[in-house]
Amino acid sequence: MIEHFKRRKTINRRAFLYGAGTIAIGLPFLEGLPERSAWAANAQPIFTFFLCAACGVEPKKFWPGSTGALSGLLASGKAVDALADQAKNLLIVKGVQFPLTGPTGCGHAQGLSQALTGKTPTGNGGQATATGPSVDFVISKAINATGVDPMTLYAGNVRNGYIADRLSFDNSGGVRASVDNPYKLYQKLTGLAAPAGSGGGSTGSAGGGGTVSNPQAEELVAKRKSVNDTVRAELNSLMQNPKLSAADVQRLKQHFDAIRDTEKTMTDMGTQMATVGCTLDGVDTSVYQALSSWKYNPTNVANGGIENIVELHMGLVALAFACDYNRTGTLQWGDGTDHTVYQTASNQTLGNWNFHYISHRTQSDGNIGSNSTAEAAHAEIDVVRMTTLAKSLKHFADRGLQNNTAVVWTNHVAEGNHSMKNVPFIIWGSAGGALKQGQYVDAAGASNAQLYNTIITAATGNASPNFGSSSGKEIAAVKGG
Repeated sequence: MIEHFKRRKTINRRAFLYGAGTIAIGLPFLEGLPERSAWAANAQPIFTFFLCAACGVEPKKFWPGSTGALSGLLASGKAVDALADQAKNLLIVKGVQFPLTGPTGCGHAQGLSQALTGKTPTGNGGQATATGPSVDFVISKAINATGVDPMTLYAGNVRNGYIADRLSFDNSGGVRASVDNPYKLYQKLTGLAAPAGSGGGSTGSAGGGGTVSNPQAEELVAKRKSVNDTVRAELNSLMQNPKLSAADVQRLKQHFDAIRDTEKTMTDMGTQMATVGCTLDGVDTSVYQALSSWKYNPTNVANGGIENIVELHMGLVALAFACDYNRTGTLQWGDGTDHTVYQTASNQTLGNWNFHYISHRTQSDGNIGSNSTAEAAHAEIDVVRMTTLAKSLKHFADRGLQNNTAVVWTNHVAEGNHSMKNVPFIIWGSAGGALKQGQYVDAAGASNAQLYNTIITAATGNASPNFGSSSGKEIAAVKGG
């Protein structure tokens, strides 16, 4: 019975407050009485977020040296070394492939159309599109409130005329429009989150360090304590019932202990909510406010500002999860044929090629070359992107979301030759224990749809989602427990 009262390290604010005034202290089954009492506590939500980057990776300098525990592996001169600080919460997966493993036209549009759907796309060229819903849409319809759609975000040139945003899809395979300016999500969240410093614990770039308590957290703890006092009195009366056996009395005593543990847990949750959860701690509000009239311009800042936009988006997604504003979403990281100019050392030697040219190893959107300097530049760009991912994941870690979140990073092709075999996957968070942590594993040619089956089950409770082209299968190598 005590297992019902395992301490949760995180709490979502909305569900937490909604349940504050209700009695959710279940009683154990007592063999001396005819009734069987039920545990009524709500399950903790699982949050999911899916990022899809552009133009693949340089595989020889991307992956860890061998599979196994990540401790010690992220120090071998590979791009993923940038994620070392998050290693204990990471699952790196190789050997995953898309249903269509090689392009029949423009691989980028086809890759985007199956990256999160797990189904073979239709059409080719820049107009290729999906044949089913994406994983975020499926999850959202199962768990979000009516009228709440997945957050659909974009970092790059959303007005790209050749391959526009193409990552999140509805049930009919229709593209869901994305938002490229983080300010729009910021506006929606500022009214939900408590002010920075209101909890006194977190000291992010926006301030903090104060000692003012969070009145919502205090109210919650007070209400819950009142509920526990009522239940405690009822239990005292119940233990005097002569129909109870000695075993029943022992069960009730154990239940008393569980209630005391719950009180401590609720106090901890209230404290955590006041310090690292749904507050503006760590959010530099001035940066977001400065974006109120921002539009993408590749010439006004290095890399078109794309890496900065990714991190700004991700900081808000972490806040959205902590406030239970939304429980899933996507971010397209770069255009289909991404012409972002990353000014790395090798690329400056090339004269600053755009990323799509670098991935093709030649100055062409259609041909494939073998320029070794471009290969080196691609490896350097991978480091830049992994560094951005590491910074972004820290926002989720700072809000204590490790145990009930899965942040999934992937790509719309495996590498610059448009192959869709061995597409990289990096997952942060255990999704409630559904996924392994601190490991680098081999999926041995399994499909991305099989990976998403496990995540959908964790997020929705649907034990047989049969997503995409998975035929109901999962990937054993990624599963926790």
